[in-house]
Amino acid sequence: MRVLFVTPYLPVPPDFGGAIRMYHLIREAARAHEVTILSLAGPGDDPALSQQELGPTIAVPVAWTGRQPPSAAKRLSQLRSLFSLRSAQYRQMVRPALQAALDRLLRERPVDLVQFEFSLTGLYQLPRGIPTVLDVHNVEHDLVRQVARRGSLARRWFNALEWRKLRRDELEAWGRASTCLATSVADGRIIEGATGRPAVVIPNGVDPERLPRRPLALGRPDRLLFVGALRYWPNAEGVRFFVTQVLPRLRDRIAGVEFVVAGADPPPELVELAGVPGVRLVGRVPDPGPWLEQAGIVVVPLLSGGGTRLKVLEAFAAGRPVVSTTVGAAGLDVVDGVHLLLADSPEEMAAAIVRLVESFELCVRLTENAWQLVDARYRWSAIGRRLLETYDCLKASTPPTAGGGAKM
Repeated sequence: MRVLFVTPYLPVPPDFGGAIRMYHLIREAARAHEVTILSLAGPGDDPALSQQELGPTIAVPVAWTGRQPPSAAKRLSQLRSLFSLRSAQYRQMVRPALQAALDRLLRERPVDLVQFEFSLTGLYQLPRGIPTVLDVHNVEHDLVRQVARRGSLARRWFNALEWRKLRRDELEAWGRASTCLATSVADGRIIEGATGRPAVVIPNGVDPERLPRRPLALGRPDRLLFVGALRYWPNAEGVRFFVTQVLPRLRDRIAGVEFVVAGADPPPELVELAGVPGVRLVGRVPDPGPWLEQAGIVVVPLLSGGGTRLKVLEAFAAGRPVVSTTVGAAGLDVVDGVHLLLADSPEEMAAAIVRLVESFELCVRLTENAWQLVDARYRWSAIGRRLLETYDCLKASTPPTAGGGAKM
């Protein structure tokens, strides 16, 4: 089949959550089908990288995408969204220039299936009869609803409006799609409840060949690691929580404890936290492997979020024990005390980290169980087969494309 992927930013380099998922799903689809990528691209992005690694890529230049750090242009767009019935994310992902490129591409190069990445890209218009797969990375409105409970007064006020608009936009997009993909069973139930149709669970995964397991002895037991893009509010919130509430409880119990934060675009308040003793911000890391190798423990102190966390699976693949909040491990088939340690309060998280630092045997047991879980359920190659099966089922149930180019 000829499959077109429509993405809100370029999937290469695969250096943070959304890009990693898009990269691997596109790569797996390309093993069996002829794939083309149509994507927004911001300043400094290089479409040639996507072309080289994944196949034909058509980039539509815009002032900013989800890859770019916060900017005046983004803030202005958010401000304008206050006077619109559409969400700020709609203004980010649904651009007239990409719609024009999509129309032109489909006139010149017909396709058999379109896969939209992230909910709101599902609001682009297509000729009637083309089957569509909508990959719902997160239930975004629920995430924004969670964030609306915390942060500054301005942030809470904006997000209280935003999540309601975003919910309308997401439900409209889900309703248009032939099939919706969810990253977790919980997200799938939300989508099914809104559409009345089954959602297909295609979880996030990991490639153990690209991120091989490292011996535990190579890591410093007292070096704690967090990996994640810091322009993403839940990541920034989690790091702030850890530095201000968990790390002080560790200093008296673990001599020389160090917290390494690897992630692009930290907001100013996190940059200030880099001055706290024992905290090290290293910025964007193209490859998390060396940082995982040097770490003794990976921490995932998220207080809000949706979908499933790639950072947990990467730690599992690399052979590093994980301490996570319940939210941080949500959507994964993990068991507390078997694959990782779960802790939601500052006291519980500090105690769990001390347990791991003091017990190499516990670290070995958790990492062995976690690696077995990854090997059995979360390899991208196996996840890719599930995606291809979804395509086959959709193709079998879809009537021939109608003529006339009528819009949905």
